[in-house]
Amino acid sequence: MDILNEEIMAVNLPGRTKEEAIDTLANLLKEKSYIKDVELFKKDIYHRESLGQTGIGNYIAIPHGQSESVLKNGIAIGKFNNEIPWETLDDKGVKIVCLFCVQAGNGEGNEHLKMLAALAGKLGNEEVVNNILKSRTTEELIQAFS
Repeated sequence: MDILNEEIMAVNLPGRTKEEAIDTLANLLKEKSYIKDVELFKKDIYHRESLGQTGIGNYIAIPHGQSESVLKNGIAIGKFNNEIPWETLDDKGVKIVCLFCVQAGNGEGNEHLKMLAALAGKLGNEEVVNNILKSRTTEELIQAFS
C-alpha cells in the first residue's frame, strides 16, 4: 500500500453529493500536483462512472479511471461527515471515497489494476473497514490501511 500518501488524504469533509466529493478530492490532487487539469480529470472520472457503479458497499466508493491530466498515480482518500448518495452494491450511501488518479496510456492499465486489487484486498477486511470509518485524523486513516 505504498501508493497511499497522507498528503492526498483528508477527514471531516463536508460534501453532501457525489459531485462535491469528487470535486473536493480532485482539487486536492491538483493542489498536490498529482493532476494538471481538474476539469479534464473529472470528465474522465465521470466517463468511468457512467459505465457502472463504483460504490462497493460498506459506505465506500472507489471512483476511478485513467486520464491524460494525471501527472503521477495515487489514490486520494476522503472521509466525509455526511452519508453521500451514491450508486452502491448495498444501496447505502458512502462516507469514504477512494478516488483513483491513474495516468492514461503507457501501459498504466496494469498499474490501475494493481492499485485496485491492493485496495480491494484491504477493503474486503471488515476490521480494516471499521477502522477506516472510525478514523478521525489522516494518521488514523493511514493506520487503518496498514
